[in-house]
Amino acid sequence: MKAVVQRVSRAAVRVARETIGQIGRGLLVLLGIGKSDTEADADWMINKLLNLRIFPDQDDKMNRSVTDIGGEILVVSQFTLYGDIRRGFRPSFTDAMPPADAEKFYNNFMVKLRSATPLKVAEGRFAAMMDVELVNDGPVTIVLESVGRASSLSQSRPAETLGRASGLSQSQTIDNTGRSSSLSPSDPALPETSDPPVLQPFDPSASVGNSRRHMPHWTQPGCTYFITFRLADSLPMEKLRQWSQLTDRDLVREEIQQWLDKGTGQCLLRRPEVAGLVANALRQFDGQRYHLGPFIVMPNHVHVLMTPLPGNEPSAILYSWKSYTANQINRLLGQSGPVWQRESFDHIVRNEEALLRFEQYIRDNPRSACLKEGEYVLGP
Repeated sequence: MKAVVQRVSRAAVRVARETIGQIGRGLLVLLGIGKSDTEADADWMINKLLNLRIFPDQDDKMNRSVTDIGGEILVVSQFTLYGDIRRGFRPSFTDAMPPADAEKFYNNFMVKLRSATPLKVAEGRFAAMMDVELVNDGPVTIVLESVGRASSLSQSRPAETLGRASGLSQSQTIDNTGRSSSLSPSDPALPETSDPPVLQPFDPSASVGNSRRHMPHWTQPGCTYFITFRLADSLPMEKLRQWSQLTDRDLVREEIQQWLDKGTGQCLLRRPEVAGLVANALRQFDGQRYHLGPFIVMPNHVHVLMTPLPGNEPSAILYSWKSYTANQINRLLGQSGPVWQRESFDHIVRNEEALLRFEQYIRDNPRSACLKEGEYVLGP
């Protein structure tokens, strides 16, 4: 398969002057199907499209995917991507899949893509004469090709689990200076993984990172973390400022949790459709960016145990969860504005005893907050 992927602020496709598909911020995908393409090529392409990090993060670096930003995708079939002009001036399309087979393959691809993501997915009309209108954001344009991917992908997990291809894409990006350069993916290919480790404990002899907003955040590569993030109206800023002056982290965590369990704020996560959205976001990159442990989605906050995989920082994972779910929650509820508090609480799990304590805490949290079945989501 071949795809020309453009980062757009908006795009639309028309047939006979009728708009049949349109999106806002997201990806416009011109998709070609080769005569030798298989389901493994489709799986590889879907995984790549959903995880390709070409959107800017808070530092204006390409580090976020269309999934991370809660964007939209428009797919337009494009058999001319397989045009061969090595001889003469009139392209030959013998490398493209025959139309009848290609239509069936394309329709199946679209079904699988929609089942793999909650994002809006629009499309053109197969084999129709179409007008495509877009505003390229950047401009940023990526060329993807699945040649040579099928054999490696068949040894890994399918796209429904957002599994890993075993090779890096031969992608090219055109930056806003007009120069072409190779894209260095920030989501490197991962080998097929075995069962996740029970615990990666804190190593007191290794280096430790420390960042700070209102609360200190300690990090160490490979460690397991207990993370709490909260809705924007769940804790007043004055309380956060008071807690930031305390040096006893365990006391701070205890006081924060007691306050949260009172159920302050609108408690949007009490709604099953909102809590389910957040739970699915936590599960989405399990095994690809992190190993996901037990988690609980409470009415106004979330607790999760998580071990980042190499190359993935806890702060970036948390930012991805919060950014994506904030966009989706606002869209679902027809609202705007901040959903999550910027500040979060994270705790490095120091040993197995601490891990068991956090796991038990997660399991007991609904009972300690006097919640009924259906007012929370316990996972994974």
